[in-house]
Amino acid sequence: MADFADWTIDFSSGIPVYRQIVNLLFFEIGRGTLREGDRLPTIKELAERLKINPNTVAKAYRELDLKGIIAGRRGDGSFVAALTNGTVRLTRAQKTAKLDELFGRVVAEAKAYGITEREILDHVTERMHEDE
Repeated sequence: MADFADWTIDFSSGIPVYRQIVNLLFFEIGRGTLREGDRLPTIKELAERLKINPNTVAKAYRELDLKGIIAGRRGDGSFVAALTNGTVRLTRAQKTAKLDELFGRVVAEAKAYGITEREILDHVTERMHEDE
């Protein structure tokens, strides 16, 4: 189960806060710490933990709900929806867009820190094979 208390928002990253929440949920699902049927914090709870406006959490939850990643149950809260093998289903175009989004920032920051292409590729390979 994900420990939402460990979540942090980087207000200086240039990434909208609601998008950071979406990314955090995708990350937890990808790691397997959030699984189908797991209950998410209420909008109010998560807003208080992250010290942000509840409308921002609501926006993130709405986007995730529209994508079928979470499901809201009136009066019951929000839960991780049914996923295929614990992963989010995306079309090829959606995968490409997501990779562009993820790696755009990674590449920019890596260049700024002098991290080489080889170092990035080696690290990605290691991370992809960690749980095997």
